Amino acid sequence: MKEVRYDGAYMYKYSPRENTLAWKYDDDVNDEIKQRRLAEIIDQQNKIAAEINLQEIGKIHSVLVEGESKKSDKNWQGRSDTNKVCIFPYSESLKVGSLVDVKIVRSNSATLFAEIVKQ
Repeated sequence: MKEVRYDGAYMYKYSPRENTLAWKYDDDVNDEIKQRRLAEIIDQQNKIAAEINLQEIGKIHSVLVEGESKKSDKNWQGRSDTNKVCIFPYSESLKVGSLVDVKIVRSNSATLFAEIVKQ
């Protein structure tokens, strides 16, 4: 993870799946260890994603408006041209499906926060 530095990852604790080769073998790792290992890789991935997203601050991206932000009706939510979730102020001139240029002003491990620069 540290070498490749993915933007995001789907991570789960191991469990055998019926009709797979692993189904035939004993699961010799207890649930407590699985949970600890999962927590470690989730924490590592969140740190990497936060570092990657920090590098976006100050950059301008074209964003496809997807709809109202999940947390506030005062903001839009969309996807950047790099496929990252982006939150930016609501504007009546925009609608779902619009493209808008935004400047990234802050970020966290999962989201870019922006201001509109051109409509």
